[in-house]
Amino acid sequence: MKIPVAIFARVSSDEQDFNRQILDLKKIAVANNFEVVSIISEKVSGAKSNDERIGIQQLLNEARQGKFQKVLCAEVSRLGRSTIQTLKLVEELHQLGISIYLQDLKTETLDEKGEISFQTEMMLHMLSLFAKNERRNLTDRIRSGMNQARLKNIHCGRPKESKEDNSTFLSKYPKVIDGLKRGFSVRECVKLYDTSLGTVAKIRKMIEV
Repeated sequence: MKIPVAIFARVSSDEQDFNRQILDLKKIAVANNFEVVSIISEKVSGAKSNDERIGIQQLLNEARQGKFQKVLCAEVSRLGRSTIQTLKLVEELHQLGISIYLQDLKTETLDEKGEISFQTEMMLHMLSLFAKNERRNLTDRIRSGMNQARLKNIHCGRPKESKEDNSTFLSKYPKVIDGLKRGFSVRECVKLYDTSLGTVAKIRKMIEV
């Protein structure tokens, strides 16, 4: 019985063509006796968040439906340019038991037992480090902007004297709540959902009450 797979291809602009990626991945599917059940492509910047990318949302929706067991991709950068978003995508696919075949590395992220290979573990570790650096740079830019605003006597944040109730606060983080209820630790949720440690800890405290 052939293993059902999805092909995922991405280019950054309308002027570029993803057909070469698809053709090469189809050849890999034939060579490995895979059955291509879905071909997903998009022309969008890989720096956008997963939520903003129609192709990624389609990939995740079909993955949750159990439509395929593997994703064939030319290289990890086709999944995304933002290491934070790419790491979240890879982690979610792995949680669904879906392996990713990377053509440039000629390897899969999960082995036959559904376990992460050493090469994949190294790749994910590097992605985590890059993601941490991205978060640090973003935080530095935000702090710099807030400091500049304060120097100009511009108020930052919520309107003064306002207070957000718990239900409104929790409604902003459905994925974090779902992750905590599924048994993920606070630190795992921080990495998966790109949310601060303090926020995730606060959410856990609220939902445990």
